[in-house]
Amino acid sequence: MEIKLIVSEIDGVITNGLCPEDELGHVPYKTFQMKDFAAINELKKNYKFVFLSDDDHISFNLCRRRNIPFFHAKNEHEKYEKLVEILRRYACVPDEVIYIGSKLSDVRCCQFIPKSFCPEDAGQSLHDVCWASFIAKGGEGVVTELVWLLKTNAILWENG
Repeated sequence: MEIKLIVSEIDGVITNGLCPEDELGHVPYKTFQMKDFAAINELKKNYKFVFLSDDDHISFNLCRRRNIPFFHAKNEHEKYEKLVEILRRYACVPDEVIYIGSKLSDVRCCQFIPKSFCPEDAGQSLHDVCWASFIAKGGEGVVTELVWLLKTNAILWENG
């Protein structure tokens, strides 16, 4: 089936997953991989692209500024339910979706989407359920690698 939609976590995919905190627990900023935003713009020419994340402050504002749809979920169960809602909204079935997860809260979503990916440094629990993992680590060009894989047909989309 043809891929129509790409759904990705933010933290650990286009960031390295590190979150600095001040003494009150506020996260003043995150460091994003800028080349991944160019890659997202490239992907948006042929696919729908959305972020699904359990962080709703910095990530939401970033997505709003960059005109990237953002969906928030607090935990693994809510993330899965939100993913089902996203598929309905974009009229897609799981075989028409690529999911990029990076956290334990992504395990159920990665199990649901046959073509799920994770960064190289995502951890064994995600590697065990994902269809494939990237060479890149989180924050080191994961989405850029996906663009290359799609453009070069480096991924064989048939099961096997």
